[in-house]
Amino acid sequence: MDDIIIECSEMDSAQSANRYLCDLFGWREDSVSDAESLLEMLQSIAEPCEITFEDEDLLEVNLGDYGDEILDAFEQAENTNENIRLV
Repeated sequence: MDDIIIECSEMDSAQSANRYLCDLFGWREDSVSDAESLLEMLQSIAEPCEITFEDEDLLEVNLGDYGDEILDAFEQAENTNENIRLV
């Protein structure tokens, strides 16, 4: 099982968040453009992984509503993809 640490301090705009998440998960750079495409990519994860958010409060501080949308996408993915576990 992979342990994935999401450093929320690395995401200070929607564009940088999308780029950071693509890089972190090894997806094509243009794979994520919004919360909906993020959810689609998360639902495609085929290997078990545990995902931890570091400094989660910075998502709302730095990204506002988009930060909440990112968290919602991860929570939805956890509920629909048995390979994802948020810790």
